Amino acid sequence: SKELDVSWKVTCGANVAYDQFPSQNQLFYPSATGKSLWYDPVFRVETIDGRSVWCKRHYRVRNGPVPGTFRFSVLDNGVTSDEFWTIMGAAEDLSWVVFHYAGAAGAVGQRYLGGLLCTADGQMPPEKDLDEIWKCLRSAEIEPWELFVVNNDEASPDALAAGPPPLDYYRKAASVIG
Repeated sequence: SKELDVSWKVTCGANVAYDQFPSQNQLFYPSATGKSLWYDPVFRVETIDGRSVWCKRHYRVRNGPVPGTFRFSVLDNGVTSDEFWTIMGAAEDLSWVVFHYAGAAGAVGQRYLGGLLCTADGQMPPEKDLDEIWKCLRSAEIEPWELFVVNNDEASPDALAAGPPPLDYYRKAASVIG
């Protein structure tokens, strides 16, 4: 969004390993060359000792074989993950978007699937949009009852303890090195 610090916030997702983290901010922005995109998810986790801290990743995004599909790659703790994302649907004003993703970290033999409903503020879209959203998710074989709702309460004790999210951590360097 041109008016907000983030592109979207994850409202809910279908992968227990990834989509349940609180305060999931998604940032998409062009590389310096304009030939690809960067994707930086910034999200909170609770450490083993109970602290709430911010985590971030930095993905290279390339266009997929057909419009609305994309290849994501990230180096995460020494392991490269490759993901294929599809835009399953979006509101005409982009106030919400539904993504499906399939990924693999081949070096460790891990494969995963998921889906995301994202909105500008991380809250559920209006009731009038839900039938269309559920249809998008079902086209990816995800039922609404399979979704994990993300806690996007910025005033929660854990969010306050974590402090403000580091939303421009990668963006500054990426705009220079492309």
